[in-house]
Amino acid sequence: MVGSASSSSWDNLTPSDITVREVVDHVVAGNKFAVRLLSGASAAAATAHLDTDQLGDDPLAALTNSCAAQRAAFASAEPTLALHHPSGDISVDTFLRFRLGELVVHAWDIAIGAGLDSTLDARVANGLWALVEPHLEEMRAMGTYGTGASDTLPPDASPQTHLLDAFGRRP
Repeated sequence: MVGSASSSSWDNLTPSDITVREVVDHVVAGNKFAVRLLSGASAAAATAHLDTDQLGDDPLAALTNSCAAQRAAFASAEPTLALHHPSGDISVDTFLRFRLGELVVHAWDIAIGAGLDSTLDARVANGLWALVEPHLEEMRAMGTYGTGASDTLPPDASPQTHLLDAFGRRP
């Protein structure tokens, strides 16, 4: 999706009230944070120096490389490892739900900001909603999902709409 964004859209605002570039930078920082946390780093060590530019001169390469590193870190993580997240110790499974939610919601943010089709793949939206819906309160307690659910959705709203709404987005 990021590769489809025109260079002129990188300064556009997204629904998370930051620019497309800032969302991509945030995602790369989150991926690096995940790699560090999954390797056993403390919360302080995992977040160190992530407040600087993570994209450099080649944002797409930075994103691609950080995604690959995060994928490898989750694949090799000890499932029983307690992760020292800034919001408190959490399980690898909890952190996986958190990162998946983060990545999918920010993909939608980027699509909106870049003027791209914001329809999430139905399998992704359905699967992620099924995965996170039973754990919403735990995920929201981490303090990173905006205002949370509007409580105004009709029961027949799509999984994408439920998912985005639960994480503070108003599609």
